[in-house]
Amino acid sequence: MDEYGLHPSLVTQWRAGVLEPWPEAAAASETVWFPLPVGSDNFKYWERLNGRTEIDGTVTVLGVPASAYDLNLGDRVTVFRSAEGPFVATGIAHDAGNNTFRYYLLDQDDGTAWHLLAQEFASSGSLIDVLTPTLTALSCVPETSKSGAYRLASLEEHGLLKYETGCTTTA
Repeated sequence: MDEYGLHPSLVTQWRAGVLEPWPEAAAASETVWFPLPVGSDNFKYWERLNGRTEIDGTVTVLGVPASAYDLNLGDRVTVFRSAEGPFVATGIAHDAGNNTFRYYLLDQDDGTAWHLLAQEFASSGSLIDVLTPTLTALSCVPETSKSGAYRLASLEEHGLLKYETGCTTTA
């Protein structure tokens, strides 16, 4: 049996003092499904991200992956059209160089912490995908990735959140 994960939000950016949809994500014209490893429950999992078809037939990822690893916003992926209609990713054709982080806020009762952290990271240039009030995915350009990782590590050390990178390999 398969389980499908849909992103409930659009990638946002910091502009004029507020979080607003990132125009490229808002204009996404395609849906791309990414197969995930089979879970411990033997279910096949999938993550859906928004994308844009390129002239060479690849699709540019316009979402920040919450579950797929070794994939980042802006990467171009090879695809095939499924029998159901949407694209299914088969590989990465071009690495955009961005880095993905995910963080999970530990205080379930603080309804505002997500906004303050999203604002902090977005104001430093990260693109944000707030999946739930406790789970956020960040996309950082290479120039801000190290400072973003240090900030997340500090917040984790202080017991505010748990975070991970979106990468399973080391360079």
